[in-house]
Formats: sequence, C-alpha cells, structure tokens
Amino acid sequence: MMKLGGLGRKSAAAAGKESHGSRIFFAVAGSAITPLMSLATAPILAQFLGVSGRGELAAGTAPMLFAVAVGTLGMPEALTFYIAKQARGARRAVLRAFGILTVLGAIAGILVALGAPVLADGNTEVEQLIMTTAVLTIPTFWAAIPNSVLAGTHAWKRSAVMDLVLSVFRLVLLSALAVSGHLVPLTATFVMLGLPLVKGFMTLPHLVGYLRGTGNVTAKRVRLLNYGSRLWVGSLAGVMLLRLDQLLMIPLAGPAQLGLYAVAVSLGEVPAALAGAVRNVVFSSDAESSPDRDDTHRLQQTARLTSAAAGLVSIGIASVLPWAIPMFFGASFGDAISVAWVILAAVTLGTAGSVAGAGLSARGRPGLRSWGMVVGAIANTAVLFMTVPALGAMGAALSTLVGNVVAGTMNILWLRTHFGMGFRGFYGLRSQDFQLVLQTLARTTGKKKVHAFSN
Repeated sequence: MMKLGGLGRKSAAAAGKESHGSRIFFAVAGSAITPLMSLATAPILAQFLGVSGRGELAAGTAPMLFAVAVGTLGMPEALTFYIAKQARGARRAVLRAFGILTVLGAIAGILVALGAPVLADGNTEVEQLIMTTAVLTIPTFWAAIPNSVLAGTHAWKRSAVMDLVLSVFRLVLLSALAVSGHLVPLTATFVMLGLPLVKGFMTLPHLVGYLRGTGNVTAKRVRLLNYGSRLWVGSLAGVMLLRLDQLLMIPLAGPAQLGLYAVAVSLGEVPAALAGAVRNVVFSSDAESSPDRDDTHRLQQTARLTSAAAGLVSIGIASVLPWAIPMFFGASFGDAISVAWVILAAVTLGTAGSVAGAGLSARGRPGLRSWGMVVGAIANTAVLFMTVPALGAMGAALSTLVGNVVAGTMNILWLRTHFGMGFRGFYGLRSQDFQLVLQTLARTTGKKKVHAFSN
C-alpha cells in the first residue's frame, strides 16, 4: 500500500523515466513561452508608452530585479541542487529557505527604496516606480521556493503549462489596459512583476506534495548557506552582466536610450530563454547523477545543440527586424534594430559557456563558475562605462557582448582544467547531434520507440 509520500515518490519515479532530451524539450517549451509572448506584448508597451515611457518602465523595475538576483544569496539554486540530489533534510530545508529568504527580501526591499532617489536621477515617475517595486521584493523572494521545487523534481511539463497560462493572461491584461487607456508605466509594472508571483501560488500544491513525501535517501547533508554563498559571487557577477546596464542607463544616457535598449533586450529574450531552460535542466539532471564519461559527453552535446538552436532563432529574428520594428514598435524605435542585432549575437556566442557553467555548478564547483562570471562582469562594466555615455544603447549592447563571451569562455576553460573536457567539444555539430534531435522528437511525439544515449 502506498504511504502518505506517494505523490513525492510518484513524481520522482516519473522524472526518472524521462530522458534528458525530454526534460530539455519541456523546459525549453515552457521557458520559450514567456519571451514569445513578450514579442507580442513588447509592441503594445512600445507604442502606448513611447520611447521615454518604455525606458521609465525598464528603469523602474531594474533595481528590484537587481536586488532579487543578488539578495537571494544563491538560496534558490542551492535548494534546487539538494532537492535534485534527494539529500537528507532537503524537505526541511524548504522551510529553512523560506525563513532565510524572508529576512533577505526585507533587507533587499529596504535597500531598493533607499536607492530610489539616486537611481531615478531626479525623474519623479521613475522614483515612484522603484518605490512601488520595493514592496514586491519579499513576495518575489518567496516565489523562488516553489520554483526551486519544480526544478529540483524535474516537473518541467507542469511548469510549462503554468507559464503558458500566465503568459496568455499577461498579454490579455496588457491589451485590455491599452485599449481602455490605462496602460502607463505604473500599471505595466504591476502586470510585469505581479504575474510571476502568481506562479508561486499555482505551484503550492506541488510544493505541499513534495513536503508530505517520503524522506530523502542520500547521505548528503543540506548546507544551503555554504553552497549558496559559493554561488553568490557568480550571481552578483551575473547580475552585473544582465542588469547593471539597465540600472545605470538613465544616469549615463537618459530614459530614451534605455527605451531603445529595453526593446532590443526583449527581442533577445527568446534565444536567451532557450539557453536558460537548457541550463536549468543540465543543472538539476547533472546534480542528480554522479558525473562520468557519459555525463561529460551529454554536457558537451547539449551545449552544441543549444548554441545551434540559439543561433538559428537569433538569425530568424535578426532577419525580420528591419521591417518588423518600424511596423510593430513605431518609427521612433528604428535605432533599436542594430542594438538588437548585437544583443542577439551576445546571446548566441555566450550560450555554450552558459550551459558549461551549469555543468560546473552541478559537479559541485559553483565557485569556479562564479569566478568566471566575475571576470566577465569586470569586462562588461569596463566597456559599459567607456561606451554608454557616447553610444547610448549601442554601448550597453557591446558591453553585454563582451561580458557574455568572456564569462562563457571562462566556464569552458574551468571544465577543461578541472574535469578534462575538451574545448572543441562544446562547439560545432556532429552527426550524433542530429540523430539525438530526431530521437527526442520521435519519443516526444510518440511516433516510434527509440533509444537515446542520455536516458
């Protein structure tokens, strides 16, 4: 007879039957939904808010997003790692993480509020937006916990369904606000930052089922702060790569340049989400198993395929921008075309290194990944301050390109140095790569039974 932990055991068993390719398929499908919907919502925001209004929206949300990425001290990633490991005490660590994130969220919210006058640079609209987002900081920290449980238990299909529902709702809500004349930076802020919190509530049944499940079986003890602190340096560097430009654009170049840059970044979110989804699957899957030769081959193959996919998506988006941006965003956003091309190149060239970084963390070496990102962040920041005052949005895009390439290359060099992985194995495509794609598609669609090396 099944005991009260049936849900947890069944979930784990189901996850175990899924291939690595199937996990990636559902993770990518779920993660791609949000940026694809962003392509639909971005023109709405651009046309109804204008260049300056779009910049104010980005400036208002950037401090809170910066604080969330930095202030969690790596707790969400650490929780995912130990849940995937089925470590002793992982279930109790969920409650411990809740307490830690509550304290950290309160501190981060206060710092966001205190920094509002400086970051707004005298813009009262931006200052009001920043103060508003400070209130949402603690709930956003809390929402990381159920998302970590989803990732740690490999519930990618469930996550994809929730992402689809919320993305459609966001599109409908923004459209309704635009039609009714109520779409302004403040209302857009509530929609953009408030809806992701809903996913946390939608995930509560899965979270409760996990907490009621049977005890974890491995002897590995949970040390959230130890593991998370080693990730924190990398998180800080990663935020500098992803958020520092938007955080400083108003003081350095003004809201109009930030508006152009925000549109370009939203277009780059599609291939970036693809890489991010694969990175999450690699992290939880590799953490679940002990790395061996097959895992090394799998990591390199995943990096190659993800880079190729990101490149194809980027080329497709880049090819239509010259007519798509003036048509859907307006002629005032024409300068965002070349900026978006650089952002797309940055995402594509950094994808292999991003997947490699997940492999480092899953192999218990998050500190190496962190130091690689530190080097990338230093390069990013140097280029940012040198180019943004003169080039505006294009300068920010160039700093992102440099930072992504440097950080990604460092991750691959660490894997080569400490785990003997060949540098060339992360680039290019092989015949077995195409075979794996066909096998995964066949298994997912149920057309025929195949056997993939990564089961």
